[in-house]
Amino acid sequence: MAEKPKRGSHRLPISPIYLALICCLIIVLFIIGGFFEIDRTRRGLRGVLENQGATLLRGLEREIQNTISVIDVMEEVPGGHLLNITSSVNFFALEDVVIDYFLEIARTVDKEEASHALSPGELKSLAREKGLEAIEILNGQASGKDPSPYEALLTGSREIIILPFKGPKPDKDDRFSVAIKRREGEGIVVVSVDYRGMKKLRRTFAIQNVLETAGLGEGVQYVSIFDLSLHVIAQTRREGLGKTRDLSPPQGLQGEGKPRSEFRSLADGQEVLEVIKPLHLGGELYGAMLVGLSTQGIRTILSLSKSNIIISVGVLLALGVAGVTFIYVNQNRHLRKIREMEGRVQTAERLLSLGKLGAGVAHEIRNPLNAIAMAIQRLGSEFRPREEEREGEYHQIVRVIRDEIGRLNQIVEQFVLFSKPYRLNLAPCSPGEILENVSILFAEEARAKSIEIQKEIEPKLPLLMMDKGRITQALINIVTNSINAMEGGGNLTIKAKLDGGHWVKVVVSDTGRGIPEEEIERAFDYSYTTREKGLGLGLPIAHKIIEEHGGRITIESRLGKGTDVSIFLPVKGASGEEDHAPAEG
Repeated sequence: MAEKPKRGSHRLPISPIYLALICCLIIVLFIIGGFFEIDRTRRGLRGVLENQGATLLRGLEREIQNTISVIDVMEEVPGGHLLNITSSVNFFALEDVVIDYFLEIARTVDKEEASHALSPGELKSLAREKGLEAIEILNGQASGKDPSPYEALLTGSREIIILPFKGPKPDKDDRFSVAIKRREGEGIVVVSVDYRGMKKLRRTFAIQNVLETAGLGEGVQYVSIFDLSLHVIAQTRREGLGKTRDLSPPQGLQGEGKPRSEFRSLADGQEVLEVIKPLHLGGELYGAMLVGLSTQGIRTILSLSKSNIIISVGVLLALGVAGVTFIYVNQNRHLRKIREMEGRVQTAERLLSLGKLGAGVAHEIRNPLNAIAMAIQRLGSEFRPREEEREGEYHQIVRVIRDEIGRLNQIVEQFVLFSKPYRLNLAPCSPGEILENVSILFAEEARAKSIEIQKEIEPKLPLLMMDKGRITQALINIVTNSINAMEGGGNLTIKAKLDGGHWVKVVVSDTGRGIPEEEIERAFDYSYTTREKGLGLGLPIAHKIIEEHGGRITIESRLGKGTDVSIFLPVKGASGEEDHAPAEG
């Protein structure tokens, strides 16, 4: 046969340590998920900004390409600047911008020459930086130079002279020059550029004009255009013009022309997203385009998203922990019920085994006991000792034998109680009346042992369907145990009240030695007793009687302080009410 599980062998499917680990794992997963969600939101918002910047740069690239195409036509076709070409480019205005640029450089050189003499090398380096052919400082004795074109400047009759190219198709030696009379010293400053340099300057200022006239929209901090050397040739913020930026080399910008982006902090602490893409003119790589977009909008959205994610993670976390706790508590409650049911079944099995044993013992012992009892009775009455002085001792021995036979017969009768189910003679009974009778029954014994019996019985308790004799027997067994537990006297309290409307609760309390906590579960075992001459059958019999009535019995004990035995009897039948399970404890 398969081995039956031992009492108390059931354990929680998941231990509290594992449940705590599961809660921690849930917390970690939710936190990781929150970080991933925030990162995903940040990448999504970055993608939106990047697409916005790429769209803006593509629009600017188309506008720049159109502008450069118009300039190409105006330069290649004689009198092209007079043609009615629909474009935002004003060729004459563009020429004026270039001239103003030359004048600005010339005046700057005039001031610097006044503060310290500029060497030819410095003038050459400055010309190369500004995209010019040459910058010269001349006077009437300029070596190798014919001062006649600038005679009016030298004589002081004019302040500025502009010398254009000699024809629409200048040769490599032709120059466009702007000369001014120096204000800070003697002589003149001449700024000149060849035709190739002039074309480059026209395109640079045309691109700058596109940036200045374009509607860049909200959130655009700046736009920069770089040449192949990554020098800034046009920018919405003019202070960066001509400076070099630390970008990828031009060849790295070719590829498929896809934009790329990166976050950058400005000098004022503001963070921007820079989007950069290659700039192609005439099918060739011309340089790079860069736009700086404010991240204030995505920071605001990201902050709101973080708050929402934190709240969501907190709610889900609370629900997860509550769910795990609910599972643990629910499993614990079910397991406790299983243990109680298992204990009841095992107790019933033990009592049934004891009953079968009692039936056999009663069958084998009852008849010999009756014969012995009858023989002792005859022995005591018919066979007296001849010596009168020994008659008292003789009768005492006979009485002891008769008492012990009676006790042995009582033991056999108690065993017989377990041999078959009780046949209860149910009738409406007053629990208060039964308790009064039991207290009267033990009144004399209690006084003899210095025990005070106190009663707290609610009046008008409902009538219960009970077997009066069996219930009285159960109460006698319980009270007997309580009195035996108070060897040096004490208080015995009998309480009865209506509990929840569906149960009558009877509590028998004593101030005796109590029961150790680890032995309380064994109190209803037929083999358990705390007395040397006790049989351990009182509480098991009471337990069986109460359960046969559909009730429940529990024990609470404090070692050295006393024991409370609680009996719950259902209110049904006699009062027309149905019973419900009593509350735990």
